[in-house]
Amino acid sequence: MGGVTAGMVSVGLGMFVLVYYSRVLGLSAGLVGTALAIALIFDAISDPLVGYASDKFRSRWGRRHPFMYFACLPISVLVYFLWNPPLESLDEQSLFIYLICVTVTLRLLFTCFEVPSIALNPELTDDYDERTHLANYRVCASWIAMTVLSFLLYGYWLSDTPEYPDGLLNIAGYQQMGLVSAIAVLVAMLACAIGLHSKIPDFKRPVQNHTWTVSGTLRGLKSAYSEPALTPLLLAGILISVGFSIQGSLQAYFYSYFWELSTASISGLMVAWGLGVLFGFFTTSFLSRGRDKRSVALWMLGALAFEEICFPGLRVVGLFPSAESALYYPLIFVISIFQMTVYLVLMAMLASMIADVAEKRELSSGDREEGTLYSAQMLISKISSSLGIWISGLILEFVDFPTAVDAIEVTPETARSLVMVAICVFLVFYPLALFCLSRFRIDRAEHESDLDQLRNL
Repeated sequence: MGGVTAGMVSVGLGMFVLVYYSRVLGLSAGLVGTALAIALIFDAISDPLVGYASDKFRSRWGRRHPFMYFACLPISVLVYFLWNPPLESLDEQSLFIYLICVTVTLRLLFTCFEVPSIALNPELTDDYDERTHLANYRVCASWIAMTVLSFLLYGYWLSDTPEYPDGLLNIAGYQQMGLVSAIAVLVAMLACAIGLHSKIPDFKRPVQNHTWTVSGTLRGLKSAYSEPALTPLLLAGILISVGFSIQGSLQAYFYSYFWELSTASISGLMVAWGLGVLFGFFTTSFLSRGRDKRSVALWMLGALAFEEICFPGLRVVGLFPSAESALYYPLIFVISIFQMTVYLVLMAMLASMIADVAEKRELSSGDREEGTLYSAQMLISKISSSLGIWISGLILEFVDFPTAVDAIEVTPETARSLVMVAICVFLVFYPLALFCLSRFRIDRAEHESDLDQLRNL
């Protein structure tokens, strides 16, 4: 259920805010990307602080749950207002400021829920494979939520109608989605927090009462983030997530204007996403059995890079079947399944690899610091989402993509230029990510060695 929460929030911020505020509400794509990048500055402060605080916090409800309960209702309210701005009282400048205020506050509060809840993974089990299974459940639940919401958005709320031949421009659809999302997010967060409440006595507690000082907090964060085992994961995670965030931010543009699909056809691709989630779930379980996580992650990253670069490139150079071909839509459908499958396996492996750093860090510091470690992952996710959307906005500006206040028609040349620039960006990010990920050194044998050392302390 924690994964459902992450999926519902992330799908809006990562995939639809850009098209909604720029294409529908008429705000410059560059300003939308800038507003979300500004939220990154606050995330850079809040994520480490919340993670560190949840590691050291002592209460009768444990280290994590007070933060999770605190965030539930405010997050739900902000999700609603993200998609229902008071447009009658906002000009372009005011809308820009409004977007900054809502996204900054939403991200800050989302940190208070997500970091503590995801930090419970290594506390629930220290088994090398079981951690992958738990990460697999959470990642797949997140993407199921994304898929269902995207399916409803494209297939119902934004379906093409006589009033809106281009369903992406239907403002009422986004507003209705905002209401449903707000309710669903609240239910999922409460289910997660309450469902794990009985486990509180079994969770780890700080080794001693913590003295809170600014200098002490900064030293603790610096020590945790400089853990050698963590560094390659952080760098690889940033590069992977930025690349996929760009793809996600521009996906509505790619589907509608490059692949020339109707919203009904796009809605059908959400079924492909659902199948990809299913295949990803079972593929992760199969590939993780008896194998080292780094090797699986490297193969999946290579497959993801191939998919995002090769298939759009084939259409650009005229080697992909034409839109009139009977193979055209089925091929896009299969590609979507493949993309989702490999991405889910990759994300589950990375999340599980972060969990394995927890014991390495405990050997170094003498304390459990899962929240601090996972705050790094969350910071990466949010940095990457914001950077990806910001870069996407700059790409749209670079190719002079029309906004709602311009002509509705988008020429094929503009759509091809958009995809070609995006491919050039992917050719930079993904090879660098492969190199960084190859530097991760904790395998199955080393993890068992770390556990043995901790048992003997």
